[in-house]
Amino acid sequence: MAYLAVAWALLALSPGISWADWKTDIGYDVLVEELGDALPNGTGLSACQVEAAVTVDDETTWMPDPDNTAFSGKTLNDKSGAPDGIYSSHATSVGKLLYGDATSMAPGIDDIDVYYAGHWLSYGYLYYGYSRQPAHSVCRVANHSWVGSGLDDDAETSALLRRLDWAVDRDEFVQTVGLTNSSSTTRPLLSSAFNVIAVGRTDGSHSRGCSAVDELYTADRTRPDLVAPRTTTSAATPVAGSAVALLIQAGHDGPTLSTDPVQTSVSNRAGTTIYNAERAEVIRAALAAGADRFTMNTTSADIVDYRLDEGNQSDNGLDVRYGAGQLNIYNSYHIIAAGEQNSQEDGGSDGVETSGFDYDPEFGGADKSNDAATYTLTADAAHNLLTVALVWHVRIDGGSGYAFDGTATLYDLDLELYDITAGEVVAESVGSGDNRENLWVALVPGQSYEIRVKPGSDQEAFSWDYALAWTTRADSDQDLIPDDVDNCRLTANRKQTDSDGDGYGNRCDCDLDNNGVVNSNDYWRWRLFTTIDPQSEYWIEAIDFDEDGVSSYGDYIIFLNRCGDTAPFE
Repeated sequence: MAYLAVAWALLALSPGISWADWKTDIGYDVLVEELGDALPNGTGLSACQVEAAVTVDDETTWMPDPDNTAFSGKTLNDKSGAPDGIYSSHATSVGKLLYGDATSMAPGIDDIDVYYAGHWLSYGYLYYGYSRQPAHSVCRVANHSWVGSGLDDDAETSALLRRLDWAVDRDEFVQTVGLTNSSSTTRPLLSSAFNVIAVGRTDGSHSRGCSAVDELYTADRTRPDLVAPRTTTSAATPVAGSAVALLIQAGHDGPTLSTDPVQTSVSNRAGTTIYNAERAEVIRAALAAGADRFTMNTTSADIVDYRLDEGNQSDNGLDVRYGAGQLNIYNSYHIIAAGEQNSQEDGGSDGVETSGFDYDPEFGGADKSNDAATYTLTADAAHNLLTVALVWHVRIDGGSGYAFDGTATLYDLDLELYDITAGEVVAESVGSGDNRENLWVALVPGQSYEIRVKPGSDQEAFSWDYALAWTTRADSDQDLIPDDVDNCRLTANRKQTDSDGDGYGNRCDCDLDNNGVVNSNDYWRWRLFTTIDPQSEYWIEAIDFDEDGVSSYGDYIIFLNRCGDTAPFE
């Protein structure tokens, strides 16, 4: 067989799955406990697994081992003609995380098409190098735990990416794509597409950004889209893929969740009915809005400084290292389960729920008749940390069946938050050159706000679709750290420094002898350590209550205000 000549490699994959760690970190355990037998698990979905080839006993293969116990009762369809009886340990490990029994969040997936990457890119599916459109597929999600280093020139790379972006949009065919391990400047081929979900690692050790291909596929776009708490991107990517499958089933099995007045569903080329709640844009928006920007993982890596430094802030409200943050399937599921809530302009209510989504199939209007969308939300003490994600696809002209066009249009949308009570815009995301905008804002309880979607300032008249997703959590001190993980729940401490590791942040913990009360003993201990140079090995960071790196008058004032406090310190 002759396949597309692309340089590719497997993403490294740790040998063990270590299921007990990450399922807690991404909110899956608590979702299982809450939903029980009603938990979606990918039942009714087909998946595609695209793999690079490996050599085993002088034979080339890309197939998972069908005899692995995690694949009992599943059909693994070899779409690319691997030799019989020769299997890839990498593909087997990826399959366990994507659809394996007891090892995946989507064990209900029982029909899997497995492709060799070169075949999938060419006449197996994408038909790069051919004049016809990409093939249609019964799969709803495809996982790519492999890296392609690019084609012969930028024009060829752009042509391939346009095909992929068209297929995602036309067939609502979600693609999860792994980044390279380590902060390499080598960026995977497929991760530069607009409409895919690019996945990294919570420890940040992955490639970032996109390849500079042409005037459309530019380098200044944020990648990853989100991260997962795994030690390799090969493992992180199918974790995200299984989350996608769970959300797709939730949206498909609940057709009443989709309520747009113009269009509640569409059929893809495989004849599958796709409801708004399971569209590719909605899934991506729900994953972004539900992601954790601060983590306390059982695994070794955590996100602790999301967007703290200006150099890590993207123009569209993300962190260039982590994208939207760490996957949280509990939050994302509840965004989908809250149902579609239309904008006021499209007949929605005067107020939306504290979580939810909307899909607008015809935003803008050729005559600018539908170029504003408003969603009113009132904050309370339990729902005042707001996360919003706006997602839309790049528009690709697919031409006709045997004559793919590829002409592309990227529209520019903006997202803002208007404080009705104060009468002013309090946050906005107005990036350009990408197809996402995001907000992450602490609200004032009792005040009402408008989430607003609007065209960019230079956007001409257009008509296109978008997905908006939002969720809220409690943040009593308004420091952007949710109460359930905040180590000073009532005292703003964005850095969350906890120098003595007792679970209380420096900002609210002046109990230096850890006896549960702040008293004169702590004062004299503080006075002693203020005489020591902060660069000395004998200085202790726990006396730095204001987290500025030195002992100062500011620390003294904090201590005076805390004197007499007893645990728990907040």
